[in-house]
Amino acid sequence: MLIARLGVAGLLWAQSSTLLDRLYPVSLALDTARLRSLYDQASESEALAHLGFLASDAMQGRDAGTPFEKVAATYLIVQHQRWGNAPLLPNGYVHAFPLLSPKKDPPPTSKPQSRKRKAAPSTPPPSYDTLQAWNVLAIRRGTVHPTQYVILSAHYDHLGTSEKGQVYNGADDNGSGTAVLLEAARLLSQLPPPRRSIVFFHTAAEEKGLLGAFRFVRDSLLPIDSVLAVINTDMLGRRDKEHQDEPLHLYAIGSDRATPRLRQLHEAVNALCCGWKFDYRYDDPNDPQKLFTRSDHYAFARKGVPAVFYFGGLHDDYHRPSDDVDKIEPDRLRRSAALMAALAWTLANL
Repeated sequence: MLIARLGVAGLLWAQSSTLLDRLYPVSLALDTARLRSLYDQASESEALAHLGFLASDAMQGRDAGTPFEKVAATYLIVQHQRWGNAPLLPNGYVHAFPLLSPKKDPPPTSKPQSRKRKAAPSTPPPSYDTLQAWNVLAIRRGTVHPTQYVILSAHYDHLGTSEKGQVYNGADDNGSGTAVLLEAARLLSQLPPPRRSIVFFHTAAEEKGLLGAFRFVRDSLLPIDSVLAVINTDMLGRRDKEHQDEPLHLYAIGSDRATPRLRQLHEAVNALCCGWKFDYRYDDPNDPQKLFTRSDHYAFARKGVPAVFYFGGLHDDYHRPSDDVDKIEPDRLRRSAALMAALAWTLANL
């Protein structure tokens, strides 16, 4: 999760009729048997296998713009290909975008060299090297309204390595959310195609300022008014100190910012399938942590798209090399994947 606290200008938009409001039925009948089957079929071992790969030392912290990010992206693509999820874009699963990093100054020479004075250049030399970060985007195409979308998102990048070579494995941040998104995608692949399309969005460069999600919106990869809702997951695998005695605790952030319908729906779905105890304290606009602005759903939410951000809480290993797999609670991954899949299925079939 992004460490910087972004500004909240434009956060409290005037509530207007969203696509979700327009599609919400007068009488909502949930598919109880289907939602409970998703919970029963969710697998700890599947989620842990993904997490074990992504948060291993071999992945060197999955820093955006590095070869290790590309290895992680390739892994994600292979999983979606296994499950029959098509690429969202005509040219494939990858949405590449430029990522700028400061150039390193050349090492000083041992002796000063005398050189002829050159004329000053008309423009200053570039101070950045251009790299690429990769968003990964797969889709389960809808059968009735394929150009209306539910987006499931989680960032897969982390902080790389320290100057001393310590690996920031990012097991919770956000290997956990990525593993949950993959398991939710597997669960949904076992169901018939939904009425509306479901997009699986593995965002890049979140740790550098939510860059991947904002670039998706900037590049208009989908019309913003065609997105029914965004379900975002970040740091799901652990609890914070305030909830150590509450294994079923989960923060749900922002679910009623654009419309009350999303909160109504995710509570109803959760009651049928998953049994989470939601904490809404971070919905307070005066919350000093400003968590609603600090993960990838915000790029969509600031445009008025209904979004819910599922989050386990901050802990002492946040943004430290000690954020390792052995501290993750496997049941949280399984239960989160069931909730994500069940809510996406319900939204896509309204």
